Amino acid sequence: MSEEKRPVAEILSEGALKVSFEDLSEKNIRICKDKLLDNIGNLAGGALAFGNREVLHVLDTYGEKKEAPIFLLGGKAALGDAAMVNAMSARSNDFEPMFMNIDGLRMPSKESATLINAVLTAGAVYGFSGKDYITHEVVGEDLSVRIMAAGGRWNFTVGWDSSFTMPIYGVCAQLARIRDLTPEQLRDAWGIAMGMVGGTMSHIFDYATSAKLGAGYNIRNADFATRLAKKGFPSLKNIFEGPRNLYHQYRGMDEACNPEYLRKDYGRKFYMEESIKLYPVGSPATIVAFAGSELFGCCDPKNITDIELAVPDGYAEMYYWPPYEVGRDPLTHAQFSYQYALCAPLLWGRFGVRHYSESHLRDPELLRLCSITRMLHDPTLPKGLPGQSATSNNGIRVTITEKDGTRHTVEKNSADFSMHTYPTREQLLAKYWDQINGYGLISHASAQKAIELVDRLEELEDLRELTELLVP
Repeated sequence: MSEEKRPVAEILSEGALKVSFEDLSEKNIRICKDKLLDNIGNLAGGALAFGNREVLHVLDTYGEKKEAPIFLLGGKAALGDAAMVNAMSARSNDFEPMFMNIDGLRMPSKESATLINAVLTAGAVYGFSGKDYITHEVVGEDLSVRIMAAGGRWNFTVGWDSSFTMPIYGVCAQLARIRDLTPEQLRDAWGIAMGMVGGTMSHIFDYATSAKLGAGYNIRNADFATRLAKKGFPSLKNIFEGPRNLYHQYRGMDEACNPEYLRKDYGRKFYMEESIKLYPVGSPATIVAFAGSELFGCCDPKNITDIELAVPDGYAEMYYWPPYEVGRDPLTHAQFSYQYALCAPLLWGRFGVRHYSESHLRDPELLRLCSITRMLHDPTLPKGLPGQSATSNNGIRVTITEKDGTRHTVEKNSADFSMHTYPTREQLLAKYWDQINGYGLISHASAQKAIELVDRLEELEDLRELTELLVP
């Protein structure tokens, strides 16, 4: 049978299990290492966020096998459960990489926190080499990117969150490689996993802590699916094609709209999520945070009586527009709030993870500034073309007024900044150290050692040399 007529599930399962380190490009290896270091920083900056310890406390009641470490928070759990908490920690500040790169086409994805922590946690259990880590991670990421890209961009109307419903298949491939599953067993794992996915965009609209659960339970469910498949448990033969394919169920389409991504250059070219975030806010709010940072120090915040944030017609509203409120989980609301993105740096300087501490989220002066921030649409501001994202050539204007009538105005344009520009080494390290120093969960010596080990990751014979640095 020709490759064009073979079922996609067969092609993907066989290909995922036979990739070797030598098949990867230098770019794949560099990005994988950069994102691993970035992930360690994100763990340090997010582990103490609300929700992570609460999940850990639930796991402690299970009495399960204590085989894998919970990074930075301490304790052990079954591999899938430990990796779930680790992924949630890395996801907690919305600071993990996003946007897959498909030959220059960028699409939102948010899969890295899941895929990186699945392999990193497994490495702490199995002790495989640094080369194996890189290969497992890139294989899972390429597969996940291809599956997502075949279904097109996120569909907010349908309501499923791709970061909840899609990365599980990449994790299944990673764990299948680690646990020596056959191609048929990997296909069984995918079938089992398809029946376990879920996750709605409503989590974010309600600013619920559960918005980050998907980053973790994709791993937990993939762990179960691969363990069960290894036992010979049969499941669906081909979840990617036919009348009952995953795109029909979760994307509202009969078949994949871009099916070529499931076959083209598979096993020869490896796609990745490449946009490493440098600001811990949602993408449309980034230039709002820039404006707040520029206004920092222009006056005494206590003298501010009015703040106006103007955006063009059609600029992203969604969950960014409602007034910031402390609520049950102020962190989740702050991450997706124009008011918070503006007022936090206006009050404290350049936006960073330190602004997500409980004391900052509930600061009375911060709440006052948010309460006097008016948001409006101004049709005279630059507006991106229809179909473009909110980060494409859109202008915003911020005007603050003091008690004596003095006004300060700043205008920013999203075309002046692209999160798709790959960060420099200096930017990566600055983000890393900002998070390491933010909460003190890793000693300076261990953090420096982690940098050195990631830099020579290909030389590590046992990944536990790195993961042990993340165990308190």
